[in-house]
Amino acid sequence: MLQPTKVEEADQTIEPYGPQAAVLLRAAQRHVQLLATRFADEFYGRLAERPAARAILATLGGEAMQTLKSHQTGHLQFLLSPDTMREQIIQRAQALGAIHALVGVTNSLLVQSLSIYRRLLGLHLNGVPMATKRRYSLALIIEARLQDDIQGQLEAAERTVAAYFGTLSRPFPALGMPWPDVSAFELNALGALPGIHGALLMRLNQEGVLTVERSAGPKAQGIMDVLQNPQTSVLIDPDSPRGQGLIAVAWRTLQAQSTPAYASDPRLQFWAEPARRLNIQSTLALPILDEAGHAVACVYLYGAFPNQFESDWIREFGRGLQRRWEQAWQRCRAKNVFALPESIAKSYRQQVFSGGLVMYGQPVVNLRTGAVHSVEALARLRLQDGTIVAPAKFLPLLGNAELEQLFKNGLDQALHGLITWDAESLQLTVAINLPPSALLNPDSPIWISHALRRHGVAPHRLSVELLETQEIDSAAQSEAIQQLTRLGVRLSMDDLGSGYSSLERLSILPFDVIKIDQGLLATMRTSPMRVLSLVGALIQIARDLERELVVEGLEDDGLIEAVTVLGATFGQGYALAKPMPLDAIAGWVRQFKLRMRSGQIRTPLGALAYHWAFMHSGDPPKPATALDTCPLTQFFRLHAPDDRDVNQWHAQIHSGNDPREASRLLTQWLVDRVRLA
Repeated sequence: MLQPTKVEEADQTIEPYGPQAAVLLRAAQRHVQLLATRFADEFYGRLAERPAARAILATLGGEAMQTLKSHQTGHLQFLLSPDTMREQIIQRAQALGAIHALVGVTNSLLVQSLSIYRRLLGLHLNGVPMATKRRYSLALIIEARLQDDIQGQLEAAERTVAAYFGTLSRPFPALGMPWPDVSAFELNALGALPGIHGALLMRLNQEGVLTVERSAGPKAQGIMDVLQNPQTSVLIDPDSPRGQGLIAVAWRTLQAQSTPAYASDPRLQFWAEPARRLNIQSTLALPILDEAGHAVACVYLYGAFPNQFESDWIREFGRGLQRRWEQAWQRCRAKNVFALPESIAKSYRQQVFSGGLVMYGQPVVNLRTGAVHSVEALARLRLQDGTIVAPAKFLPLLGNAELEQLFKNGLDQALHGLITWDAESLQLTVAINLPPSALLNPDSPIWISHALRRHGVAPHRLSVELLETQEIDSAAQSEAIQQLTRLGVRLSMDDLGSGYSSLERLSILPFDVIKIDQGLLATMRTSPMRVLSLVGALIQIARDLERELVVEGLEDDGLIEAVTVLGATFGQGYALAKPMPLDAIAGWVRQFKLRMRSGQIRTPLGALAYHWAFMHSGDPPKPATALDTCPLTQFFRLHAPDDRDVNQWHAQIHSGNDPREASRLLTQWLVDRVRLA
């Protein structure tokens, strides 16, 4: 407290903001004006003797230090002005307290600063020409104002720290929510924090440029304008000036990076001028790692103040924030696909619901008869210039509400297509994917029912495809599936084999159709025996459970032949038909003919599948046909007419004389041909 000469002589009843206080402050005002500038120099000189304060002040350049002193001079004049009211001091203290917390001024350092402030102010006010009693009354008034100031700052500092850590304690979004919804939820919270000019989520695009996928904060647009400019975008190349920034370093090292003073950091000189223009003083880059420890994204925070990300509490916050984003990535089961710039992503989302959504159809073919069995409706985005964008580029940009609206629009287009096919005398069915959020939306059966009635389509002619990766064994999802069943539509489990569903789900839940994931067939050439075993097992499971089965991903004749040999009835893939506009389906159906003919083996993969099926037909296996009529005999005549070993192994298998060794040798020969094909 400012020290008086005789406490008993002071009038301690003067209200610090009342008229008597104003008279005393006005009497001292000329003296305050004279000491204000000198006071700021002395104050920061004394404060710099404290190591914690010295570290903070060291981040300021000469110009910034002069600005700080100027602000301190103004603050002193404000505190001692006869016109200043308590509410004004509290309001300014709250702003200062938040800033002090952000730049690393701890409560302890703040109290030490107040002690220096008091001592220096007391020394200077002792020279005010007034009676001792009045001077002491003045000291009491100033002390009360300083107490209001420091208390307001302490409370504001606590609220600021609590606001930051509050973003870490919020409930997580629901398991399986789309990445766009989750990342927007998380980033918007960061962009609203005190002292944050911008919060960016950055990921790699196809050119190796770190791209702004989403942004938030008052100066986010200005920051994006810089980082989306091809001349000033961020690379991860360490040899480029654009690869020296904190984001690139964090991405390469997998370690958080920060700078207390943006303008003087040599790593950031490439962007120093736009940062100065946007008043960016400090930054923090946090790499987001997947379960394998690879960088999949980077959260980049832009601070309004120097030293903003260097204090102990903000570093703890940064570690917690990094963990939260990594958990969010895993909970979303997000895929590490290439990022799109936020501006393009916004235009895509807008175009989806501005007439740009078009449904294509991909036929499902009966592999035994060649008849077209059904059509799967697939979403595409048509841009204003006519460019067609694949779903992998725009579906990941949509949140739950947007995906549900897309489903309703797409369902209308698919059912309209079905009606037009009926007019062409084509009795087909149509399938459409139901987003996970729509499955759990209690209104989804109503959407589907209304759409069916609106188009006059019987429910059994619509198949609703549900991804296997949904947690469909939960009570809520089971009830949702039962509601769809009561509606009368057919249910299809999509992407069986992608790693999440169980046989119990297949046996309990009322799926009509099972679709084998096309990703399973993608490794057929490199691991043919493993894939043939898995596909063969899944086909048998579907048969045992009396489910209709469709094999997706049939990209060539060998795959068509192999799955047909294994017992698959229905297939879908580019070797049969590519996705096409719905109005092109009728013309395609009329001219389609299945190239593969039942009973013949034309490809090495088909031959391997036939041999695998034979070797798993019994113990010991017995040929279903004689050697002369075996489909493999004709295949070997065409593909290995002069290979005596191959024909001898095949004959030995048919003779039943030690067939297993001959089968092993023949299998290896066929595997080699499959891998060479």
